[in-house]
Amino acid sequence: MNTLLAHEVPLYGRERELALIREVLEHGRGGGAVVLSVEGMPGIGKTRLLTEAADLARRLGYVPPRGPHGHGARTHRPAAALTGRRVGSPSPGPRLVIVDDPRAAPGRPPVPARAVGPRGRSGTGRDVWLIAHRPGEAPPLPAALLAHPAVRTERLSLGPLARADTHRLAHDVLGAPPARSLSSLVDRAGGHPRLVIDLLTGLREENGVRLSGGEVELLTERLPARLSSRVRETLERYSPVCRQLLCVAAVLGDEVVYGDLALMTRTSVSALLPTLEEVYATGAVRNVGTRAVFQSPLLRRLIAESVPASVRLALEQEAAALRPVHRAQQHPAPARPAPPAADRPARRGELSERQRGLVALVAEGLTSQQIASRLALSPHTVNYHLRKLFKLYGVSSRIELLRAARSN
Repeated sequence: MNTLLAHEVPLYGRERELALIREVLEHGRGGGAVVLSVEGMPGIGKTRLLTEAADLARRLGYVPPRGPHGHGARTHRPAAALTGRRVGSPSPGPRLVIVDDPRAAPGRPPVPARAVGPRGRSGTGRDVWLIAHRPGEAPPLPAALLAHPAVRTERLSLGPLARADTHRLAHDVLGAPPARSLSSLVDRAGGHPRLVIDLLTGLREENGVRLSGGEVELLTERLPARLSSRVRETLERYSPVCRQLLCVAAVLGDEVVYGDLALMTRTSVSALLPTLEEVYATGAVRNVGTRAVFQSPLLRRLIAESVPASVRLALEQEAAALRPVHRAQQHPAPARPAPPAADRPARRGELSERQRGLVALVAEGLTSQQIASRLALSPHTVNYHLRKLFKLYGVSSRIELLRAARSN
């Protein structure tokens, strides 16, 4: 049951994408210049697809470059032999240039604009560029090349794998089919190849799975450190405000509620629009009808767990406190006649010393458990006194209690 490396796992579920790449390579063999941008969220399989494209190009007669390109080329087997070249070097056949990681040379395009001649030809005119484009990155090629009328440009967007392809991938990584409990966890990856590979590889490394009866069983609910590290590294690629929104949204649940995000960041949904565009560009969030949800429950959990537990608790409490206040502001209750004197809420002076202390601790944002620890009481007793205070003031929530206590 050997764990396979990512580039050794067969490529599943990309038949449509490979058909377009083959068509582009055939176009290059016919003398055309082509730029194909392979787009998708981190880990969705861009590098793996480019590796397959390099193998296909070799079989179609593409000539390996004679010199290193020097900008943005990743040494990834077997694409390395065809990745990066000096534009204009003599070559008898079509040439493929793969740029897998433009971040390797920030601010330096991998080919000068003058490399494209008057008929859109660079060198002998049969160059095909395959570019991995990640969310939030600028195009790695100069605008002059991309806008040239004789250069064909194509975009290829990679989405999640189908469930059947995801399970075939899991079988190959593990060397045996996953049992039901592990299959359910694999499904929560939402068809994301890198999440599946890191999940299963990490579980193997940490003895979180075992082979039993011809299937691989899950032994732990804890996610492997390898997977958590991968997600943290990916989050670091995004802007601070984008990370903030993703983390807050992940803590609050699977659905991304724009109103809640605006409340938590003390702003408006319209002011969040530029950052929300970046959030969507990451691929972590997608639209389902009128709702916005995380691409996969596993990814949401990993993003949420990247936030310290104490901060997660504080965010949940803050959201719980803000939501009813916001609803009350949006839908104020109709005015009611003043109650008879006997039913009026208690005045501040009418509270006992213990009740005043309890109100003060509620104002600090403490939970019933925390208040109980502070006062050396049981949580049941704390809740009993809170209910009495709610009745005294004629309110039904802690927020209303604080507002009533301040006004008296």
